[in-house]
Amino acid sequence: FEGILQEVREGLKYLFQTKNEVLIFASSGTGAMEGAVTNTLCAGDKALVVEGGKFGERFSQICRAYGVNPIAIPVEWGQAVDPGVIAKVLKEDPSIKAVFTQATETSTGVLHPVKEIAAIVSRHPGTILVVDGISHLGAVELPMDEWKLDLVICGSQKALMLPPGLAFAALSDKARQFVERSTLPRFYFDFKKELKNLTQNQSAYTPAISLVVGLAESLRLIRKEGLENVLARHAR
Repeated sequence: FEGILQEVREGLKYLFQTKNEVLIFASSGTGAMEGAVTNTLCAGDKALVVEGGKFGERFSQICRAYGVNPIAIPVEWGQAVDPGVIAKVLKEDPSIKAVFTQATETSTGVLHPVKEIAAIVSRHPGTILVVDGISHLGAVELPMDEWKLDLVICGSQKALMLPPGLAFAALSDKARQFVERSTLPRFYFDFKKELKNLTQNQSAYTPAISLVVGLAESLRLIRKEGLENVLARHAR
């Protein structure tokens, strides 16, 4: 299994288009969404949340559960967020620590302009961009390092062609700094603990072994076809 996990680690870096490790959790995607909040923020922090559907609203709900103050950008269901609104809010309130958005809002199918949002957030050294790519990654372009995305989340049950049960979280170097300052409570979804184990080709807790074996095969298929070709096929 350690050998399979080693292969999966490299395959996930290829899929996320990042040089950094991609954490793996035995959970639905919401587990990684929760971890993105609890591992990067502190109670009382402000977070800007794009609410354009059910899952944008879920980020706000998670923030409130842990004492983070969500500032909602309401977007009509079926519409994409205007990046200019995000730029305006961040300029008016530089104390905002994180921006949460979906790449694809699963409940509506809308693609948000992640590249443009990332260009805005990257100009704010005290703010990270968290992107829910659960129904996006592996189907639509989302190059993590190139676009300077700080935290990207994914799940196993969409473009990775697997049953539900695995969640993924990839962090930029900037996001890792936020992990070091975070004081919110956490136990299972502990990014530092999981990273330490992952670098030894292990998991902190019981892995979903059958799903990870399936993930290895899915990643082989994606590599064989080529990510560029996979994205083009979905676009067609």
